[in-house]
Amino acid sequence: TFLDSSALLRTERLCTPVSFMLPLFFGIVDFLSTAPWFIEQAVIASGVKESGDMARVFRIFRIFRILQLEDFVTAFSKLDNVFRASKDVLKATGLMALIIWIGGGALFFIFEQNNPNWRQCDPSIPLVSNGTDSPGCFDFASTAECNAYYPGMCDQKVFVNMPNSLYLTAVFLGGEWGVVDFTYPGRVVCLFFCVVGIALYAIPIGTLFDSFGAVLGMDGGDDEDEADEEESPQ
Repeated sequence: TFLDSSALLRTERLCTPVSFMLPLFFGIVDFLSTAPWFIEQAVIASGVKESGDMARVFRIFRIFRILQLEDFVTAFSKLDNVFRASKDVLKATGLMALIIWIGGGALFFIFEQNNPNWRQCDPSIPLVSNGTDSPGCFDFASTAECNAYYPGMCDQKVFVNMPNSLYLTAVFLGGEWGVVDFTYPGRVVCLFFCVVGIALYAIPIGTLFDSFGAVLGMDGGDDEDEADEEESPQ
């Protein structure tokens, strides 16, 4: 078959000596992309301490390997069939993920924008007043009020605006928690994300695996039918 012949050709290239590999186009590509590294190691072993970073530019020749993609046309066509079979579920889960992402980002922004745990102040400012006349960093209702009292000495890095909240929400949906110490409403949203995030990933992944198995099963059935037709008496 086409795939067997392509695999055999690649195997022959791997087993071909260098003297016979060089006349081949992809053999030259592999030689030019790897030879500078061996030359660099030989130069270093000889005692020269010069940097070999300049030789790495030859690795760009490996981009010509993209010309061998025609060997995988059959595999790409199967993947295309898998996505076509799952497109309805992927669209539904994608829309659901978009709604949860934007809605969750808005909730995080509302609940966490004035959370003092995200606030950073100058070391000269106490965290709390402790009965003194000077208010502490956490005594203000918002970072803006802190900056109004201590100009330029209060800062907040997270949940400062909607784009920042959407970025952090996307990180949370991926299973990573870059920040902690949420407010109580924010913790409820986090618990919701822990459950919904798993479902958002599980539904499309399970659908893709089912479709992939169905596509391979259909192809296997077609091959068996062709084999039975060839073996059947005329």
